[in-house]
This record gives sequence, C-alpha cells and structure tokens, in this order.
Amino acid sequence: MISVAACFVAMAALHLLTPFWWWVMAVPFVFGLAAGRSVWRAARTGAAAAGALWLGAAVYSQLTGSALIARRMAALLGLGSPWLIIAATALAAAAAAGVSGLAGFALRALFMSRRRNR
Repeated sequence: MISVAACFVAMAALHLLTPFWWWVMAVPFVFGLAAGRSVWRAARTGAAAAGALWLGAAVYSQLTGSALIARRMAALLGLGSPWLIIAATALAAAAAAGVSGLAGFALRALFMSRRRNR
C-alpha cells in the first residue's frame, strides 16, 4: 500500500509540474526496476496508482466544467454516458502503468540473472 501511495504521489507531482502525460508509464517502470519484489506487485502497484490518479483527474474534470467534452466524446463513440469515458480513461491508464511496471521488473530480473551467470 505504501508503494502505491508513493507512486501515486510521484505521478501526481510530476503531472502537475511538467506538461507530459507519460509519467503514468515512467514512474511504474522505475518502481518495477528499483523496488519491485515480484511481477504481480510491480504490475499491481503501477496499475493501482495510475488508475486512481487518472480516475480522480477525470472525475474532477467532469465535475468542474468538462462535462460537455466528456458528453460529446461519449456520443461520438456511441457510449451514451460520459461516465463510461471516465471509466475507460482509468482502465487505459491502469493497463499502461501495469505493463510498464511489469517491464521494469522484467528488465531488473534480466540484469540480475546476467550478473549471477558471471
């Protein structure tokens, strides 16, 4: 739980301080590379932190004035409800961050196995 909170705070701070969206993949990758103890934990931590961050940001935007955009995107995609767009946004962020955390852990495992084989 602490690792999810740390990733969440790091992603939120970097999203607020920089204009880049890809922190959702960079932070979980670094976590998986540096501190991931298992494949499941690395993927779960990134997915939970990014999903929660983007869900919160999308709900905040929906409630503070971006409802028109979400409603139009839902109509364009034939979904009917803007809340489905919000859910899809959170799921997309969670999937991207989960795969990124998994990739970081896999790279760490690759380096560790090469070091042991020497």
